Amino acid sequence: MGAMRSRYTSVLWYFIPLLVFSSIWVPEFSHYYVPGARIADDVVMQSRATPSDSVLQELEEMRLAGMAGFRSDRELIAAAQHLLKGELKLPNSVPWKFAVPFSATDLTTASSQLQFASLIIPSILLDAYGLTGRQEFFALARGVITGLAEHERAAWLPEGFLWDDHATAARIPVLIKFWRLYRMRTDFDPGVARIVLQLLARSGQLLAKPSHYTFRTNHGVMQNLGLLHLCIAFPEIPGARGWCKTALDRFTEQMRFFVNVEGVVLEHSAGYHAFGMELLGMISRCLTLMDRPIPSDWRDKYWKARAYYGDLRRPDGTLPMYGDTGSNASIPLVTAPDGAGRTAALQRARDWRPDRSFGLFPIAGHAISWRGLEKWPEPHDLAQTVATWANFPGHGHKLADELSVVLWSGGQTWVTNSGYWPYGHWGREHAEGWEGANAPHLLGEPKNSVRTAELLGFADDGRVTVLDLRRQSPAGYSARRQLVQLGSELWVVLDQIQDSTPRRSITLWTVDPALAIVEEPFENAFRLKSRGSGATMSAHFLASAGTEIKTFRGSRQPFAGWVVSEGTPTPATAFRIEQPSGNSWALALWVPEKRDGAATVSAPPEMLEWISGDRWKLSIPMHTGNVVLQRMGGEVILQEGAQTKDTVRITLAGAPDVSAERAVIRSAFEAAEVQFGKRHRDLYRYRLKISYLLLAILAIQEIIFLLLRKIMGRYQLALRVALSSAWLIMGAWIVFVYLES
Repeated sequence: MGAMRSRYTSVLWYFIPLLVFSSIWVPEFSHYYVPGARIADDVVMQSRATPSDSVLQELEEMRLAGMAGFRSDRELIAAAQHLLKGELKLPNSVPWKFAVPFSATDLTTASSQLQFASLIIPSILLDAYGLTGRQEFFALARGVITGLAEHERAAWLPEGFLWDDHATAARIPVLIKFWRLYRMRTDFDPGVARIVLQLLARSGQLLAKPSHYTFRTNHGVMQNLGLLHLCIAFPEIPGARGWCKTALDRFTEQMRFFVNVEGVVLEHSAGYHAFGMELLGMISRCLTLMDRPIPSDWRDKYWKARAYYGDLRRPDGTLPMYGDTGSNASIPLVTAPDGAGRTAALQRARDWRPDRSFGLFPIAGHAISWRGLEKWPEPHDLAQTVATWANFPGHGHKLADELSVVLWSGGQTWVTNSGYWPYGHWGREHAEGWEGANAPHLLGEPKNSVRTAELLGFADDGRVTVLDLRRQSPAGYSARRQLVQLGSELWVVLDQIQDSTPRRSITLWTVDPALAIVEEPFENAFRLKSRGSGATMSAHFLASAGTEIKTFRGSRQPFAGWVVSEGTPTPATAFRIEQPSGNSWALALWVPEKRDGAATVSAPPEMLEWISGDRWKLSIPMHTGNVVLQRMGGEVILQEGAQTKDTVRITLAGAPDVSAERAVIRSAFEAAEVQFGKRHRDLYRYRLKISYLLLAILAIQEIIFLLLRKIMGRYQLALRVALSSAWLIMGAWIVFVYLES
């Protein structure tokens, strides 16, 4: 009896630690596990026959990994030739080596793990094969795809971006292209076909799995789009028909907060609006390919999204860099849904023109002003002003940038923000914060500070545009920014800072890296000159007592003077305004110079009167005559020259009440959060760390019991029971506290 009890105790002694280890790792394995699918012979045959090549070609062009950035077919083919040697060379990127045809180690060592897992290598090779017909390009693409497929099927835990939601969705258009080219080849191998179709089936299962669904951002849209691609291109794969319903049900929920009734993609970024607009066009075309009508509200939002993109886009194809926006020009894919809810194939649209000279989007929190549209697309006569105060908590790509502005004129960006800082690079955490934008903020204010921003008033009469914005925080800090644009002749940005506690407020005015900076004879005055076009602008800074104005370029401490150009963080000049936070003001004046380079401002600007943000008077001495700007309550008064007949009064309109529309967006987001919010948290490193610690504890226990076995005697059983209880308590703490915190 005693021997049996000892045996049961020994089993229990090892079972409890095993139970603890299982509770740590089973959720991780369960999250990534999908059963795959048996690909029968008839599935292979039917997938070779349908759908048509034209349908597959449309789907493969709906790329979700972004363009590689090649400027010509010759450049793409040259990159493919380097791939044959195991080297990936992308424009504006550092080349990196990979094992040919595939090695799982590259999933974690590639310089861009997302691109590698998204099958960028076979994507380039297949494009080059289509241009040249060179069989070695196709053979290597096949080797990479089958290598990744076999590794993915055998893997237990993720490596790099192997099962990342974006990478999984982005692989599908590449695999569709491979399948279209492969299915009619004379060297077609059913074994290879099954490997590829199994990868597609497993990808669909991952994308459809609730714990993988990233409903908050464009990643969720891409996941659903990937599911639509699969059920259109491979309807015979087991589960494909159900994926259509899953994707459309999710879209229905996500469309309520992904893009608003103004047509603005609510991801706090001009760049992500452009991408979101493309995704909406892809969804529309997929619905037509599925012979389903596009819902009328989706059509309306898509057309408005196109119009908003047209307002943002400059003649050279670049976008204002607010939020996570890159500096490169692009040619987006668009379509044109008709009244019957159908749409033609997507096409790249090169010609865009803003529909209006002033666009206000109070729900989204953006304003766009154009001057000189009658001369479009001649850049010398155009000027664009963009302001943002958007903040939708929980939505994607939110940077700390409320109240920031971007100024562009004469074909040149003048005032900007840092833009899309590459993930994984030094400085990303700064670029996401207030240091990456020209918005006023507290010294040391965290990027996730609790705050609200609002439009107080606005006016636009075709020549004069006025925006009155304010950001507040519960801690008592308030920043008010008034922007006055006079034609394409000058911009005045006046900041008023108020605070319940004496602190320091910072504004970081960053200019384009292509500008050379020369100090003017006046104090805190500078001339900005484009190294490319030769266009010039003068910048003047004026502030209340106690303000410090310093210039930085490519500074790490403090972080100042950085703009991402063509994907690379690039030093730029920044003017750092540090002022007291208690009822202080600071003014930035931006004046384009004449084309002959002659100075426009003849003397330093002067604040003639400052009472408050609602009452002030500013004098700007110009060579063409004095300009006086005055704020009197709800009016802005402009006087040019000495004659009173030249006085213009602009009455500000109050901000429209958008609380109801914002409440609808928030309610839809929260409903989706309830339905889809139980997303898996990536705690792999924490699980691994605690497992090593537990193994060490277990080993130490066993050594102690082995060494003290004779000394313990009859107390050994009681000690084992006590330690087993301790293991249970420790396991509960790990699962319910450590891994949940």
